[in-house]
Amino acid sequence: MPRYVPKTYNNRRVLRIILGTITTIALSAVILFLLLFFLLQRYEEDGRLEIPWLTEETIPAATPAPTEEE
Repeated sequence: MPRYVPKTYNNRRVLRIILGTITTIALSAVILFLLLFFLLQRYEEDGRLEIPWLTEETIPAATPAPTEEE
């Protein structure tokens, strides 16, 4: 009787793992994109995206205090 040897290199388990990983990453990217798309819509003003933590606020230059001359 021949000895049972599993066909390790002929199975498609590795291919299934690779395709599952690629599918999971692609699905995660789509979900993240849709989530950010809908969450950031409320910051849109006049066709521009105004995200509060990404805007640079310009602080007006401080005017020098008046000096008292005698």
